[in-house]
Formats: sequence, C-alpha cells, structure tokens
Amino acid sequence: MSNDSKAKPGARKGGKGPHTTTPKAPKRNNFVKKILTRHFGRFMAMDRIPLATPEAREAAEALGLTNYNLATLKGKFEDIDLDGSGAIDKDEFFDALNEQRSPFTDGLFNLIDQDGSGTVEFEEYVQVLATYCMYTKEDVLKFCFDLFDVDGSGTIDEKEFVELVKCVNNASPMFPGNFGTAIQMFDVNDDGLIDFDEFVEIDRRFPLVLFPAFRLQDRMQRMTLGAPEWKTINEAVVRCTRDQEYREKHNGRAMPVPIWRKIAVKYLSCFFDNRVVDVEKINASRPAAVLRASEKQDASMATLE
Repeated sequence: MSNDSKAKPGARKGGKGPHTTTPKAPKRNNFVKKILTRHFGRFMAMDRIPLATPEAREAAEALGLTNYNLATLKGKFEDIDLDGSGAIDKDEFFDALNEQRSPFTDGLFNLIDQDGSGTVEFEEYVQVLATYCMYTKEDVLKFCFDLFDVDGSGTIDEKEFVELVKCVNNASPMFPGNFGTAIQMFDVNDDGLIDFDEFVEIDRRFPLVLFPAFRLQDRMQRMTLGAPEWKTINEAVVRCTRDQEYREKHNGRAMPVPIWRKIAVKYLSCFFDNRVVDVEKINASRPAAVLRASEKQDASMATLE
C-alpha cells in the first residue's frame, strides 16, 4: 500500500495534515475601536451610513446630523437589536430604555413605528429623533393628552383622566387625594371635563403626575445620541430660530455674527459645532394642536403690540 493510501482522512497531498491547516483569522475585537470612537469619533474616518428612505434623510437633514451621529445611532440600534433581525420590537425597545410596557409606552412605540409593522427599522429609529426626542415640554403634555382623548373632543373626562395617569405611571400614580377631587380642583369652567389648558395646570401644580413621560424622553435621548449631543442640537435650534426671526424682520439679512464665533468656526471647526438645523421641519413634527396654540398666542401678542 502506498503512503498516499495511508494518509489520514482530511490530509492534503503535500500538506501537513488536518491539524496544520491555515488557521482562521481571529475575530475582530471592537473594544478598542468603540473606546476610540466614543472619545475621538468626530475626527475618525468612518464608513458612510446610508439612509434608505426619504423620510429618514429629511429627519437627519432637519437636525443637522453628521455621519458620526448616524454611526453612533447605528451602533446603538445594533446593541438593542439582540436577535440581529435588523428591526427592533417593542420588548427590545423598552427593555433597552428600562421601561415597563403600558398603553402609554405602546402609544409612543406606535408613533415611532411609522409603517405599523410592529417593529422599528433603522430608518424609523432615525426619524424618532425629530419627533418625541425633539418635543418640548408642552409637546409631551399634548402627546399624553391626545393619546387618551379617544374621541378627539379636545377634552378628557374623569375616566379618561384616571386611565391616563395610571398608564403613564404604570398603575402607580403619584397623585394627592382622589381623582374626583382633582377634576373639581382644575375644572375651571365646571363642565366635569379637563381641557388641555387645565391639563397643563395640573402638570404645573403636580409635576410628579406626568414625570414618567418626561423621564421616558430623557432616556430615549440618552439611548440615541446621548445627553451632550442633544444639548448641542437644542442650542442649534435656538440659534437658528433667532436667525430665522431676524431675517424675517430685516428683509432676509442674516443676523450679525460675533467676531469670536467667526474665528472659531473658521479655525476650530473640528471642536466647534456650527450645525444648521431646519426649524420649520422640526416644528412640522410637533403635535398640530400645540402649533395652533402657539400661533394663536403669537397672534395675540402681535395684537397687543
């Protein structure tokens, strides 16, 4: 019998046997990359993050998101997507937020789940940044109010009010006294119903009642871009809003820029965030009733002036 016929199964002719085949490359360790990205991501070359839908691209453009921001979001999304399906379901989403499921959280998920599929894809995850994450205090209150104003009457009765407070607080409402007393206390026009203005007054007097709704927004911001980046975006919104108002009052002329800012933008652009946001697109994502109330208030102020 030849030597070849005695070769062990799996051995290659002229090779070194089955135990000496070319070793596979070790799995890539992303730990160092994650640390570097977290602290120096703005200065690192990163793969371009594509956005498949025009809605996601518009949301990213409206908030002035950089490719670094999108890469951060992609990483956070993949961390939440435990089964690697490419989509996040309700359980994964609220587990990541450390929030228990309730009709209120499900209502929020439906706001994010644009196509009603029951899961959130990456593009929808980007879009949520221009919705609940960008809501003002009044927007959050209006979202809560509308969620339980089932018939769209613009008012909630005692039953709806009880349900709202219990759902927001996961059946453990932090409210002094009973709900009937609360209705009587804040029902200014004595019709047995709570309208939105009265609802806002309840939050002003008893902020702990709806605190979980604001806690949820804070956790969503931290889970997406992080608190520092959201602070930067909100500062940009304020700056761009002022510039827009200035242009409207001065025939389109841009607002004067301090010399120190011009120098910082020109020579320290890597360290100085000068993002431009689309205020109109951001406002368009706010609850319509809040926009109407704001416009009405602006009109009243203009009349007084």
